[in-house]
Amino acid sequence: MKIPLKQKAIIINATGLGYQVIRALSEKGVQSIVVYDREFEELGRYSRYVAESVMIPGFIEEPHRLLDYLLKKASEWSGNLIIPTKDYGVEFLAGHKAILSQHYIIPMPDGNVIDGILNKRTLYENLRKRGISVPKTFHPRSVDELNMLRDEITFPCLLKPGLAHLFLRKFGFKMLEIHNFDDLVSNYRNVTDDFTSDRFKMMICDIIPGPDSKQMIQYVSYIDRSGELLASMTSRKMRQDPPRYGQGRVARSEKIAGVDELSYSLLRDLGFYGFSETEWKYDPRDNRYKLIEINPRFIFYLGLCVASGINFPYIMYADFVLNKKVRVDSFRENVYWIHEYKDVLHTVLNHKMESLSLWDYVRPYLGRKSFAIFDLKDPRPFFEQLREHADNLLRRRFCSR
Repeated sequence: MKIPLKQKAIIINATGLGYQVIRALSEKGVQSIVVYDREFEELGRYSRYVAESVMIPGFIEEPHRLLDYLLKKASEWSGNLIIPTKDYGVEFLAGHKAILSQHYIIPMPDGNVIDGILNKRTLYENLRKRGISVPKTFHPRSVDELNMLRDEITFPCLLKPGLAHLFLRKFGFKMLEIHNFDDLVSNYRNVTDDFTSDRFKMMICDIIPGPDSKQMIQYVSYIDRSGELLASMTSRKMRQDPPRYGQGRVARSEKIAGVDELSYSLLRDLGFYGFSETEWKYDPRDNRYKLIEINPRFIFYLGLCVASGINFPYIMYADFVLNKKVRVDSFRENVYWIHEYKDVLHTVLNHKMESLSLWDYVRPYLGRKSFAIFDLKDPRPFFEQLREHADNLLRRRFCSR
């Protein structure tokens, strides 16, 4: 069913993921209003499917700016669905759901549910109580406690935040791989201000051995407010940005047994509804899948889901705006999703780290595929992305002289 073009959705941040949401909604005739905090990488605002774009500087650090603006625009934008594309947006909407729901449609559970998922340290603790396997973690509160753990920690290990979105915003990377105890002490002290502040909820995390491209799988789903599963699929990251501990830059749809029922049951048990991604990694040491994280928002390779036959943004739109259940019972397998810019860049710069053959690199481009950004029907976002990164590269070279 084609929706009249006057129908709109509000997208909070339109970087690569936000643009894929915009494009997916446009397939069903829904235009987007983009709200963003800074110009760099907000390429979705250039899309022909965007009716309006508004920059509100600094709203991630000062959320009241976004709240004030949305309340100011309520008479004009009232009744529209608001879709977050970053964890900040999820946190913001969940935290202000009561007041925003008076004017807008907020497609997510209350703040306590979201907080328990976004904070990986809390999530892991809750999962252990439910008998769900997760990586072994430690979170010492002093250097003395850390010293007491010396014999229990296996190196290399990860020093990673429970609140990854705050950590990434501060440092520009997701986690640290640590190879010895002295480096662990030094880095733990640095990110916790010598154990006086743990605002990122840091964890020392066991590394599950084996390549992510063979052992890491993703279960994505949409659960409506009654708890009914409307659609789901599984996929596998083939390579990442950056290699090893990053977002997928190439992914493939694939039917993978062993996590569907467990993931769905867990999400319902946590009180979650809406779209989510549950990520698992197979541990050959005990032959069990271990839960790595749950993302309570659309994910970076959303275009793979759409190309595989499941338009999750429209399922959400139909559920919350049209009060219509759109059920999808299957998906196309062996479809590739490629973030074209990031894949070319990291293949050139980091191929020695990945131990992949030439055929591994080429194969996704020869099969059924979907590109993250490039679209002949809407080419400007792709070329704006290239321009931004070229300008950034030139500035770096100029400043380094």
